[in-house]
Amino acid sequence: MKVLIADFDLFSKVGGGQTFYRSIIKKNPQIDFYYIAEKEPLQTTRPPNAHAIPYQEQLLLSDFKNFFEVTPPKWVERAFVMASNIAASVANQQFDVIDVPDYEQWGMFLRPALQHYRVNFSKIALSMHGKISKTLRLDWFDFGKDNIPLDLQEKMQYKTVDMRYGISKSYLDEWREISDLESHYYHPLHFLDLPKPTRNLPSEAPPSLNFIGRTEKRKGPDIFIDLVWWLPRSSYSKAQLIGPHSYNYNNTQSSESILQSMVKNRQKNIAMRPPMKREELAELFASKSVTFLPSRYDTLNLVALESLFSGCPTAIGNGAGICRFLTESFPEVPFINIDINDIYSSLPAIGQVLDNYEDYRRKLVDTLLSINLEVTDPILEEIYNQSVVSDGETQQELEQWYSQLMTYWEDGQQDFGIYKIPGVKLVKSQLKSQLKPTYKQFKATLNDVKAQLIKPLEDSRNAQTVKASKLVSRYKATFNASELNQKDLTYKVKECWRLGSAFGEYVSAFQESANLSSLKDKLSNGYQIDRIRLWREIARIEELRGNDLVSATYKLRGIRLLNNDIFGDLSFVLRTLETKGFTREAQAVEAIYGKPAERNERCQELIEQSLRDNAVNPEREYEFIDDRRQKSTYRVSIIVSLYNAADKLSLFLKALQHQTLINKGEAEIILVDSGSPGDEYAVFKQLEPKLNIPIIYARSQQRETIQTAWNRGISLSKAPYLCFLGVDENILPDCLEVLSKELDKDPQLDWVIGHSLVTNVDKQGSWVSDIMPYYRKEYKQDLVYLETCYLSWVGALYRRSIHERFGYYDGSFRGAGDTEFKNRVLPFIKSKVVDRTLGVFWNYPDERTTQSPLAELEDMRAWYLHRTLPGIRYAFSNRKVEELEQLIYLSLCYRKSYCTHTSSDLEYAYNLSLYLKEIAPNSQALKYFKGIETLLNAYRGLDWMPKLSRFSPIAKVLETRKIAHTIQQEHQTSWNKEMSLGLVPNYKIFNDNRHEQHSVLWLTEVPKN
Repeated sequence: MKVLIADFDLFSKVGGGQTFYRSIIKKNPQIDFYYIAEKEPLQTTRPPNAHAIPYQEQLLLSDFKNFFEVTPPKWVERAFVMASNIAASVANQQFDVIDVPDYEQWGMFLRPALQHYRVNFSKIALSMHGKISKTLRLDWFDFGKDNIPLDLQEKMQYKTVDMRYGISKSYLDEWREISDLESHYYHPLHFLDLPKPTRNLPSEAPPSLNFIGRTEKRKGPDIFIDLVWWLPRSSYSKAQLIGPHSYNYNNTQSSESILQSMVKNRQKNIAMRPPMKREELAELFASKSVTFLPSRYDTLNLVALESLFSGCPTAIGNGAGICRFLTESFPEVPFINIDINDIYSSLPAIGQVLDNYEDYRRKLVDTLLSINLEVTDPILEEIYNQSVVSDGETQQELEQWYSQLMTYWEDGQQDFGIYKIPGVKLVKSQLKSQLKPTYKQFKATLNDVKAQLIKPLEDSRNAQTVKASKLVSRYKATFNASELNQKDLTYKVKECWRLGSAFGEYVSAFQESANLSSLKDKLSNGYQIDRIRLWREIARIEELRGNDLVSATYKLRGIRLLNNDIFGDLSFVLRTLETKGFTREAQAVEAIYGKPAERNERCQELIEQSLRDNAVNPEREYEFIDDRRQKSTYRVSIIVSLYNAADKLSLFLKALQHQTLINKGEAEIILVDSGSPGDEYAVFKQLEPKLNIPIIYARSQQRETIQTAWNRGISLSKAPYLCFLGVDENILPDCLEVLSKELDKDPQLDWVIGHSLVTNVDKQGSWVSDIMPYYRKEYKQDLVYLETCYLSWVGALYRRSIHERFGYYDGSFRGAGDTEFKNRVLPFIKSKVVDRTLGVFWNYPDERTTQSPLAELEDMRAWYLHRTLPGIRYAFSNRKVEELEQLIYLSLCYRKSYCTHTSSDLEYAYNLSLYLKEIAPNSQALKYFKGIETLLNAYRGLDWMPKLSRFSPIAKVLETRKIAHTIQQEHQTSWNKEMSLGLVPNYKIFNDNRHEQHSVLWLTEVPKN
């Protein structure tokens, strides 16, 4: 039997398909196999039944650059060219079977191509390895995106061939859902040489953990990284990713950078290694190691067979076809099954293997030595001899397309031209292959040049300087627009959003990137100067649209940034806040910005009143309490507020049960259902018997705020240490144990926290991408006054006695109660950071409701009230002068926990300096006061420019830049880096907190049409 494998360089290429073909050639010496050699030298060593045929490139894809017809479509041209060249390479020869892999698409045109070049053959067989369209859709760069042309080509190829065979029943079934054409199963043991199972080489070290395979997303390298993150570091010796990386279509992005970022964000030491040769893998499998193949999707995964049958414990994602193969063919062979929709459920099984490695491996090897490896499924020759089954209609359509394309090409060859001469054409082909890398390099260089041209705009100072000259003309076009009806108002407010949008929030919210992505639009939108004028214009329009609360928020921003009600907006703001139920916020706003003579006294009264109002946690009634705790005391209480959380509760509790303190019976979970309309309790009742953890479920009759729910949880707690989480948050397995030990060691320590990581997840809670880390290593408690996230709840633990000493949460807050609580207790507590990432936020793709300024308004009493002079007195009246001085240094240069750049907070530095003047008028830190005051006034002048002309904005930007540069140099000459944790002032204007907090736009609902 003569078989032509319609693929290239089988004995020089490295790939799953080429490995398969080499194996069947070796296992079937009675069959003569032929293949095309393009780059593989003809003298390459190969089996006697393997024959290489030199590649003849007669057609070029560039021959069709001027072909424009409705049918056949442009996207089939490559398949046509490749099929024709393969056929031309074997012209006038005879074969029994043409075997074509489905990871290429030229099989759709092979039949007419072979006929055109007078190649005799009996049938075309499709060797089924996997859909490239699905591989691309499941990779990092086009995740979830369809490729309709590729998908159609794969389907047409499947239908036009004479027979189909594959080594994965799962993959065959996948195609049976698409087409009823018959396909045949080729058992992997017919071509695979299974290794001999062996006990591992002796080692005193813990096992190594090894991901093996291409690091594309469907293979699950990110799952491996996450699982390693959750495993105790002492349970393994090392972890490594072994295999080639995947790239996007133009090689500008790779999986390597994505995975390196993942590893860094999790503070793990996971090495990345290049692909290993077969002999190296055999050596790895023989070592004390565990192989991880956590595939989201794989037609089979032969590495799993090689690893497992070597006797190496293997963890496999249930998206791989090998799981079905093992379950059906070798049910007695144990392997670790990773549920890709609940990866943490595999942790106990992995942990047991790591803890009892020698015993597990011995049992695995004994099982492998006893199983029957005889296979009764059809051999390859029998499959090749199966009857022909194909779709005649598809064949006819493809033959017609082939005829059209070939006629076009042949007509083109008859045209006179130097490139039509055969010898010259060959040279052209060779030159093209040589010039291709140069062309790619040229494109890359061109992209670099474009990036360099745009790079200056990445600096906000440069961008705003360039844009400034167009500000007045943009104002004229926007402010003078018609306001006759709601349609006009919608257009006008959207244009204002364009003018003031920063960091792309307008684009992401409305998917209008086509407008804002161009360089021209970037230069005429996204202004961060004269913001108060624009915000007041948006406020006026929103008031006309009936959005009074949003209007009041924008007007309040203007008052806050100027620290003065120069437009007379305060009465409207106060009236609106009262009307909309923000009575306490109205009180705070009036205290901060009301009559100057009364401000300090009223602010102080509100701060002291908050201490009094929240001193006691009152008894509350419940709709019901379901208490399944067995003990009277625990070490840690995990308090969870529930509202519309039913879809997320199961994964949350399953992940939480891996806490080491829970497993030791030292932690309890307190679920507080705040009158939720969801089915959380039903989920709880179904899940709780399987969890076997101390847990209580309590439900209030009415909906309550998160802070009230937390207060309920505190009253139900039986532990001295408290942890608070939402169902879209979680903590690493040893988090509570690590943090509780820190509190045990130091009785004076009240609150301890690690780093945390924000991630995107899908609806099932599976990882999609990292968003940002909260990195707190260079920690100073007073940094919390500059950026509240330095001390938070996810990956944190604190003493319950804080509440007994300084009060409970203020349940009147709907969104900012956590901030108020921190500012209230911060002067009296001691906190610490542990240099480990212990918390994780799961950002689910929930539908977002219309944005609301609620948190910004509540921050007036939770945050801004504590930034006033009375707020600073409250925080520092019992503190050392040196600590106040250091906070001034930090205010002038600090890093927010979620950023890498240096920020400033001139407003707070100014008020700190005023208090320092009161208590230590001779302090050396006051030498910076004049510069702080000058720079703050300059920044305020940039936010409100009373008299505008064409060139006044750019003049103002340049003037402010000069002032900032001068003061920066003055401050740096006498700077004490120790006081600012190693940072130095860098006054870039737009890195001040006034631009980094409460400055984004509130995008209200607008009609879709």
